[in-house]
Amino acid sequence: MSRLPVKSLARFRCVCKLWLKYINDPYFHTIYIKEEPTPMMLELFSNKQKQIKISILQGVQKEPLFKSCYMHVGYYQNLVLGSCNGLILVCCLEFRPRGSFVFPVINPLSKKRHDLPPTHINITYRSVDSYIPRKAAGIGFDESTNTFKTVFVILKEQVQSQDINVVRKHICTLVHHQGTSSWREIAQIPAYPISGEGVYGHGRLHWLISPSDWQDRRKLVWFDMKAEEFGLTDHPPTPRSGSGYQIQLVDLNDEVGFAYVGNERTELWILKQEDSSWVLHCWFDHQNITPPLKNVAFSGYWNKARDIAFTSDRGKRLFVYTLKTGDLRQIDHPGDHMCELTHIRMYQSSVRGIHTKI
Repeated sequence: MSRLPVKSLARFRCVCKLWLKYINDPYFHTIYIKEEPTPMMLELFSNKQKQIKISILQGVQKEPLFKSCYMHVGYYQNLVLGSCNGLILVCCLEFRPRGSFVFPVINPLSKKRHDLPPTHINITYRSVDSYIPRKAAGIGFDESTNTFKTVFVILKEQVQSQDINVVRKHICTLVHHQGTSSWREIAQIPAYPISGEGVYGHGRLHWLISPSDWQDRRKLVWFDMKAEEFGLTDHPPTPRSGSGYQIQLVDLNDEVGFAYVGNERTELWILKQEDSSWVLHCWFDHQNITPPLKNVAFSGYWNKARDIAFTSDRGKRLFVYTLKTGDLRQIDHPGDHMCELTHIRMYQSSVRGIHTKI
């Protein structure tokens, strides 16, 4: 069974209880040989409804397998808020009265969507356009309970002080267990404000600290899915050459990547599970690329060989760096160049994702 594609396993679970037991067994997930990742393209269109079109592609040159449109409130720059074991957490659908956020979770394998329950928390704001509090989200898997959890961290009201102790008093952490109809507020909060997408890896969600001018800014904030506790991890070593690097976390299919993106050189590091140290995965120069790279966003592993895909110019240009040869090449993709933003992620289907209902 470990040699079969994911779609076949999804069907074969229905053959008999014995096959269902085999495919659902945690050991099977460990030995299962993953398929090649599939490009997932998200496009944001600047119409009255701020729609997002999500396309799952067999290959960037082929027709989409799955399309759907979602309401997008516009102030969430992250089109993807997290991914884990074949499930994708995308941007919130709408901002409702009294601070209620709604998050859709997509299972591209089954082509279905599930909206998590509203958050129902009190948020102080003047208007949606003039003030939106900082927030972070992510989806992960708790191995101890065999369930998915979604984490939502928000700064509930505008704080003018730069005192971290004052800011922390206004941070709220909510956790949702799959199968439940509400969120739980927990006492644990991160040591610093965080924002954006939570990258899942090794049983933890990871975020960058926001804003970037806190004293201890060379730290990542992580959340342990089992213990439901926050902690800190150091950044990788700073590049020796150049200056003005931008940093970003990279989702690498249950691995956590960290990228330094400079004007002439980019480095990508990977977090090791054993001792939480960093290993340099690859680096490449791009000062000779015309036109120059701008707004670089990493997409993930392009294939099983762990080549790296990333986009430039708000998703309009797609590049692949080949580890074996060191070549950096541009690849055409079928995105609509009239859209405001295109975001391409490498989607990895998962055996665990097909049997866990959400």
